[in-house]
Amino acid sequence: MRRGVPAPRFASFERWAEHDSALAWDLYVWNRDLSAAFFADVAVLEIALRTGMHDAASAAWGNRWWADPDVRLDDRSSAQLAAAWSQLPPAVRRSPSGDDVPDRLVAQCTFGFWTNLLDTGGHTGVPPRRTRVDYEALWHGAFRQAFPGGRLQARAERERASGRDLAGAEDEIAFTRAWVHGVCREVNALRNRVAHHEPLVGGVPLPGRGRRMSPQDAHRSCLLLAAMLDRDLAEWLASASRVPPLLAARPGAPS
Repeated sequence: MRRGVPAPRFASFERWAEHDSALAWDLYVWNRDLSAAFFADVAVLEIALRTGMHDAASAAWGNRWWADPDVRLDDRSSAQLAAAWSQLPPAVRRSPSGDDVPDRLVAQCTFGFWTNLLDTGGHTGVPPRRTRVDYEALWHGAFRQAFPGGRLQARAERERASGRDLAGAEDEIAFTRAWVHGVCREVNALRNRVAHHEPLVGGVPLPGRGRRMSPQDAHRSCLLLAAMLDRDLAEWLASASRVPPLLAARPGAPS
């Protein structure tokens, strides 16, 4: 273990363990197990998210919805879609009209791609034909249909925020593109954190927010996204996830 873990990486665990070497190793192993448990949950969520959004877009614009002129993508999304396309086997790319192309391409699109489709939208093209793309049109045109439980969950989250006396927080919670995007960004940040084997002990940094999300809140975000996508999926995930017992068994936590 000592030969395989770089000293700067392990130093973080020693700080969290207040320089108790035995506790630091326990935290390291616990962090590994927690990351694996989170990744198992996110694996289910990632497939559910892309399936729900692809199905919603297909219902509105056909199963090659990305090629519909009404579906305007910004440069970031177009680049991510092109990267996914480049990962397909050459034989598939030579037959873009094949029946299996939509499913193959969707399977190559990252969690970040689907999350970014819920963002505000950026620019496309180059000057003097550089224009702004408004993803609110995609939300109302199709993607809101991918989250049938969204309205109910937003109401529950408002009530939770109000009950915890989080001043002003409930005013920001509503079934909107921006709110759903925020939840997906949190799960995507968690996904990237565990995929790159970064520590969870100190929380998950949230890009652009200047704060970290605790592992407990990360689990809540996973369950929230699941409930927005499919109530039965959320119930299954809540019962099958290995995250809660690991959170309760954090080494060094008060018993």
